Amino acid sequence: MTNSAQLRRHGLFDARVPRYTSYPAANHFSEAVGADQTRRWLADISKTASVSLYVHIPFCSRLCWFCACRTQGTKTARPLLGYLEGLKQEIRVVRSMIGHDITLSRLHLGGGTPTILPPSMLLDLIGAIDAAFPRHPDAEFSVEIDPTDVDTARLDILAEQGMTRASIGVQDFDAKVQAAIGREQSYELTQTVVSDLRARGIQSLNMDILYGLPFQNHERLNRSVAQVISLSPDRVALYGYAHVPWMAKRQIMIPADELPDAQTRLRLFESAAARFDAAGYDRIGIDHFARPGDGLARALSGGRLRRNFQGYTDDAADVLLGIGDIQISPGLRAERVSDGTLRRIGRQWQPGHGQGPPVQQGRPKYRAPDRAADV
Repeated sequence: MTNSAQLRRHGLFDARVPRYTSYPAANHFSEAVGADQTRRWLADISKTASVSLYVHIPFCSRLCWFCACRTQGTKTARPLLGYLEGLKQEIRVVRSMIGHDITLSRLHLGGGTPTILPPSMLLDLIGAIDAAFPRHPDAEFSVEIDPTDVDTARLDILAEQGMTRASIGVQDFDAKVQAAIGREQSYELTQTVVSDLRARGIQSLNMDILYGLPFQNHERLNRSVAQVISLSPDRVALYGYAHVPWMAKRQIMIPADELPDAQTRLRLFESAAARFDAAGYDRIGIDHFARPGDGLARALSGGRLRRNFQGYTDDAADVLLGIGDIQISPGLRAERVSDGTLRRIGRQWQPGHGQGPPVQQGRPKYRAPDRAADV
């Protein structure tokens, strides 16, 4: 257990410090990296490079109040159609700038809520990706899934298209906590989706859970942890909720006076972590847990664990490409954040005009660490 008295004596419960939950941290981004630089990096990708592809779907049918991700709510398919066409254009342009065939070792659809796309759009998107960037026969294909916004037709499509891993956000199963963060998602519904995934042969499962939420106490969080463990995910991320309403305006809906203080947050984390320990999970770094046979646990024991902008990973690819409105490409030795909407991309980014992808900010070249210990 952490020595709380020592932390209190040094003022660490009151200190405000950068949150290095990603590497490189967001404050290292600048306008020094732009479209031309990114175009050159794309052209430098070798034919033999192993490549991971991240595709971002920034839309949600509901906007959870706790979330600080860049997302957009929609109740209709109209913005999805325009965004899909923009994604397909970006895929074609990136492929043309690379200039030769590459093979994907991993594909991840993230968001937002990728499963907001209806089955026909999912098929269209995956088909466009496969046409430009064929997957290796052993490639991992993972998708973020919202149990409240997925049905059997979408699961059928994803399974038929080779999905191997699902990632499900839980946050907390307690009804009072869920109401306070604007995210209602019952354990029973989540259990049903997990069963549906496994019935389709998708055995690998990640889950996220948050500590530091309003109205959370040890009893509520421990009950949610027990429910998560009962679903037997291979990996669990135990993240601390970041209350930043000056950055994420929707968080003004969160009752700030019901948030646990710093010392309580620490105790909540330690209590939850101890339960994952007792359930046989290996601790991975500061906030992840994995079953002993999982790839993250094997990477840790073998000295191959990495941490990129999205967390701990066993992905050994040389290059991580990002497609979509917000995406990160550390494998290119820079991270880029596409600016504006897909209409702006459609006007400004045309192949054959000497332009690279529309980049708002990036980070100059750095050597990616080989191991998490190097970070």
